[in-house]
Amino acid sequence: MKDCQALFFDFDGVLADSVEVKTTAFARLFEPFGAEVSAKVVDHHRLHSGVTRVEKFRYYYREFLHQPLSEEELAALCRRFARLVVDEVVKAPEIPGAEKFLRLFAAKLPLFVVSAAPEAELQEIVKSRGWSGYFREVRGAPRSKRGNLAMLLQRYDLAAARCLFFGDAEADYQAAQACGVRFIGIAPNPGAPLLRAAPHIEWRPDFTEMAQTIFGDMQ
Repeated sequence: MKDCQALFFDFDGVLADSVEVKTTAFARLFEPFGAEVSAKVVDHHRLHSGVTRVEKFRYYYREFLHQPLSEEELAALCRRFARLVVDEVVKAPEIPGAEKFLRLFAAKLPLFVVSAAPEAELQEIVKSRGWSGYFREVRGAPRSKRGNLAMLLQRYDLAAARCLFFGDAEADYQAAQACGVRFIGIAPNPGAPLLRAAPHIEWRPDFTEMAQTIFGDMQ
């Protein structure tokens, strides 16, 4: 990747070790419906970490609760979810080596966040962590990951094949594939959901040796 033009990152589980923060929030919101429903929600969330909370809430009400979900109720759920997660995501530890990697490459390449989290919330979290200066843009929902990735490639006149996306979810991999961007998975172990869904992909557990193994003498 010596001719790399830009780097794209998902956020939860890629830069911040915050996936379980959101798992806990989903569990708390669905506890009133019973342990079985709450367990189904947690299992689904862990297997679909790249899907927006809006899509998940609609799915859980339709498939697990068999209840209608109005737009007003959906908005209220999203507000409750945000209150449960924002401060905890800000405080979550980084994925090992993440900030050092960002600091190194922000001086060399344009960096972007592309996430399923609501955009304003995501920007607040990145700012509160002191990471805003590393990124050209921080993009999230309601636009899809694929939509944001395609938009940023066009806006900055980037060659997709010379860019790299770091993600921890199948949705990240699918967005990268759809746009022709090289993908590297961030996964704690070979049993992670991403690697069960796409066992053939290139992956690393964190960023501690990423600069040397992927970029060589670009350091």
